[in-house]
Amino acid sequence: MKYSIRLIGVLTVCALAMFTGCTSINTFPGIARPGDTISLMIGGSENVRKENVSVSFTDAGGQIWDLQALGLVRSVFNLRTEGRAYGQHYSPYLDSYISWVFGHEPLQTVLLTDLPQGVAPGQGNLTISLNGISDNSSGVSSPFNVGLEIIPGTGRSFQFKHRSSGGLVAADFSQFEPAPNAKVTFGTGTTLIGAVSMVIDFDETVVNPSDLNIYVPESEVRGNFTTPGAFGATQRMVYWHQDGQKLYVDIVAPQGINPGYLQFFVVHPRGLIGSPAFNILNAKVYGTDGNAVAVQPVLTYFP
Repeated sequence: MKYSIRLIGVLTVCALAMFTGCTSINTFPGIARPGDTISLMIGGSENVRKENVSVSFTDAGGQIWDLQALGLVRSVFNLRTEGRAYGQHYSPYLDSYISWVFGHEPLQTVLLTDLPQGVAPGQGNLTISLNGISDNSSGVSSPFNVGLEIIPGTGRSFQFKHRSSGGLVAADFSQFEPAPNAKVTFGTGTTLIGAVSMVIDFDETVVNPSDLNIYVPESEVRGNFTTPGAFGATQRMVYWHQDGQKLYVDIVAPQGINPGYLQFFVVHPRGLIGSPAFNILNAKVYGTDGNAVAVQPVLTYFP
């Protein structure tokens, strides 16, 4: 499947700045016509969604356009770097771990929106607010402004068409947006975790057990929060299965892993008739010496 060059450009530009979850100072492209599609980086947040972002555009004539109310905000999604990317392994230490301080892996949040057809030509400004978001690792306060120059002409909503077996089809950006998920975290303590054994219950009448999957973020960080050093301090192996009624998760980290770098997500399809009612039935957490440690996993559900 081959996406358009324009889409590749959007993803490439955003990925270059993803390690700290940067925010834009201008859009991509930096010049647009009324009605065109633009994209911009709005930070690094695991919890941001299209529904909790406010976006307005003040054009050169001073008119303020509420893009969210006009239904022009098309998608908000996150990008992660390719696993072999140089910056994934050798970026400055602060860039490597700052996102974990905010509770999530390194990622770059991207907003895609169309412009209204009636915006006045000239220099304008987008104002973006991340409403109720506390995990933005960019360090930029919300709301923030992003410049955009409007040139005369008639633009269009770009569909990012690509080739498939069925011919040319438009990109479905909802596929980039997060699936409903339950996030399991292990706190921010300093006691190293050597192993975990968990049993998670769910309502099998609401979600098909065969549809459940687990995603485990990588954490390529040298040393830990307090002692930067060589690689290897965040290694872990995760094994899981379900028996139709419960989900069993086992984690092994022989060298020990800081709790802040250990998390996983239980994902399921959209459109369920109710809540899957994920619940941790039993959790045993051990240190590197094999003894139980006082670390209590926390499960948070994001529908």
